Amino acid sequence: MALINYITQIQFEFGAIGLLRQQCERIGIHRPLIVTDRGVKAAGIIDIVMDAFGAGGSVALYDGTPPNPNEAAVREAVGVYLEGGCDGIVAVGGGSSIDLAKGVAVCATHDGPLQSFA
Repeated sequence: MALINYITQIQFEFGAIGLLRQQCERIGIHRPLIVTDRGVKAAGIIDIVMDAFGAGGSVALYDGTPPNPNEAAVREAVGVYLEGGCDGIVAVGGGSSIDLAKGVAVCATHDGPLQSFA
């Protein structure tokens, strides 16, 4: 049997969002792309995330995540990533936002169609 082990730090507590900027900076992210969808943004959650980065924080936002992310949406988000000079990604929301963020991470750093990395 093959095993995959992840060393992932998970912090959870009331108000943990206040640690987001610090934790991003700890791993070298100073200009993140926030990936989400319009529903999460409309709920006001993204305002809280943006506030966590403070007035001096340089953050780009992509809120066009479709229910089933496709390469066109990934490429659109990559454009926001590159235009914003981003150096990391924070996904906020459900599986669609997380999947799109993974696609951005691949396509922002590698050439070729997304399918070639599947």
